Amino acid sequence: MKKMESLPDVAQFARNFSVMVRSQGPDPKGLKMRNHAFHLHQNGSTTLSASGILLPDGCLSDRSPMFDHVCSIHGHSGDLVVTTASVVEPFLTAEYRNKATHEFSPKLIPAACIDVLVEGKEEGIRSDESYVNPCWLNCKLLALVDVTASSVALSSLIGGESILQGSSSWEVGWSLATRDDGTQAMMVKSASRIAILGVPRVELKNILHLNISPAQQKGDLLLLMGSPFGILSPLHFLNSISFGTVSNCRASGSGQNSLLLADFRGLPGMEGGPVFDEHTCLIGMLTRPLRQKASNSEIQIVITWNAIASAWGNELQKKSQNSQQELNGQCADKERRVLPNFTNFGLMRCLPKGPDFVPLQKAMSSIALITVGDGTWASGIILDQQGLILTNAHVLEPWRFIRKSTVGLMSKRIESPVQYNISFSEKMRNPSKEESNRLFPSVLGNSNSYGVSAYDASLQNLSQKNYRKISVRLDNMENQLWYDASVVYVSKGPMDVALLQLDDVPSQFCAVSPEFDCPSIGLPVHVIGHGLLGPQSDIGPSVSSGIVSHVVRLPGPLHVEESGIVESEKRSVPVMLQTTAAVHPGASGGAVINSEGRMVGLITSNAKHGGGSTIPYLNFSIPCAALAPIFRFLDEHKLLSLKVLDEPNDLLSSVWSLVPSNSESEQSALEKNVGEGKGSRFSKFLAEKHSGFDPLKDVAQSIRNNLPSKM
Repeated sequence: MKKMESLPDVAQFARNFSVMVRSQGPDPKGLKMRNHAFHLHQNGSTTLSASGILLPDGCLSDRSPMFDHVCSIHGHSGDLVVTTASVVEPFLTAEYRNKATHEFSPKLIPAACIDVLVEGKEEGIRSDESYVNPCWLNCKLLALVDVTASSVALSSLIGGESILQGSSSWEVGWSLATRDDGTQAMMVKSASRIAILGVPRVELKNILHLNISPAQQKGDLLLLMGSPFGILSPLHFLNSISFGTVSNCRASGSGQNSLLLADFRGLPGMEGGPVFDEHTCLIGMLTRPLRQKASNSEIQIVITWNAIASAWGNELQKKSQNSQQELNGQCADKERRVLPNFTNFGLMRCLPKGPDFVPLQKAMSSIALITVGDGTWASGIILDQQGLILTNAHVLEPWRFIRKSTVGLMSKRIESPVQYNISFSEKMRNPSKEESNRLFPSVLGNSNSYGVSAYDASLQNLSQKNYRKISVRLDNMENQLWYDASVVYVSKGPMDVALLQLDDVPSQFCAVSPEFDCPSIGLPVHVIGHGLLGPQSDIGPSVSSGIVSHVVRLPGPLHVEESGIVESEKRSVPVMLQTTAAVHPGASGGAVINSEGRMVGLITSNAKHGGGSTIPYLNFSIPCAALAPIFRFLDEHKLLSLKVLDEPNDLLSSVWSLVPSNSESEQSALEKNVGEGKGSRFSKFLAEKHSGFDPLKDVAQSIRNNLPSKM
């Protein structure tokens, strides 16, 4: 809570160093706006905007030699602005536009210009009354710098050589942006390239000192300041803030973070904006996001200041074009361009440290990466020291979840532009026709380990060979170790749960600690899983943060054992959690964790628009209270304990299909009169939001429609 209380102070401080950058120039054919999510085009001229970091002279006690070098070349004695190169690249002359090296004196096409909008103020962090109207300052393009460490880290995250071959499932850029025919290698390079601008001195009574943030850890607070859709209405968008946490990190060969994956709201136009930590220290600069082609899911990317400040390093001494090309791993002939050697850049080491992060660190160590066959991955939760792992049933048997509900709600595998979809979060391949026609019962991996009963025997009519090869990676501190796993149990009922057993149990690893009390609405939570970025990235589990936004309860008891004993005397039982934390494909089987580091839920699914676009912040998890039979099985080691999960439950099934109950008592009079349930209305809403969306037209129209009326 103390971190949250510091946000206003951090935001107030950040305003001193945040500007909007505007570039404009002649564009008679309307080509300059390609790869940009928004623009203005009037009278044969195009205007673009992004955000930038203002560096008043003297604000950095240890300014990078790179900035001194640039200023000495141009004889510049004023202030500097650092921004994303993408906002100026369309207006570079052809000579400089496609070069793969640093440029000390890049040139703009005739009649093109760049200026920045500064939120003028006279002094102090809290001097709100001293703010004056923002003013435009003309500026000069001084240099373009390739942040090589961040470029290599970004490339390695999304497939390395597959980028060059055009086979990567990822691309760089906003989902609202139009695409040209440029290669992904060039898009990655553009995303990790910065522009250095020279501006006149900003008159301030007091020069504020800007500290640089030390190494960042997962879960650290982030505050982004930028100007989304800035040129469309600077009055409404200049220096807007967004806050969140560090989701994951990527380190360079030096062991220092060169790239952060951020869990916060990033919007087009905010790229280039400064990112601060909770102590008002500068972390780095936002760049364009990673976007998964299939789902349009975006991952916000921050280039660290450490990577920016050390971008030139040895080049300043060598001043050799050849050495620059060697460092970038590229040759002059762009047809022979290759990426740098990824092996020089170590695995991510971004584990939380300090007493405040011990619970989160332990929880992250209990999250495993699961691969099934050749192309599927998901997450899992280590339950005990014997190597039992909890995950989702749809990870192992996706064909069982190809179903259509009574009101048209459909699972991810059914394609329709007007249907609401439940998007399960693992990356799955399409099953064969033969597999789709089978209904596999639950399978006992090693019955002797858990005792045999009549119910156990009924589970043994299919052998382990019916499942594709299952491997599990454990991420424990500095080590990433792979193990084979066997299937112990797959639920046949409405609960989407399964259990795996490691074939070999390591000597040391962390098991999760469950919390059976249902979390209250508004409780801060973390979601931990291997969303979007799978085993090819060698990156550990990612963290996103939010709150519990809703709890769905059903009349209890939920499970009745064979003996007739009920598991709980509670009047209602929580069966579904909704959170505002981002959940992406690949996080299925991950954990929802409270601030004490205890598991409160099993990540199961999220929602997606009818056309296929996922909704990361609308997701669903199974609370631990509903998983009581699983944890009872840990104590008793009898599969009979799990039988209650295989019993049909129409009410529970309707909840997880996001449709109203078939019971008349569960439906409101309004729903009966209208003749449709909540699910179908929600489905139509999502379909309408998805269909016919023109990014440029609709964003501009949205801005016009939402401007406050004048009284």
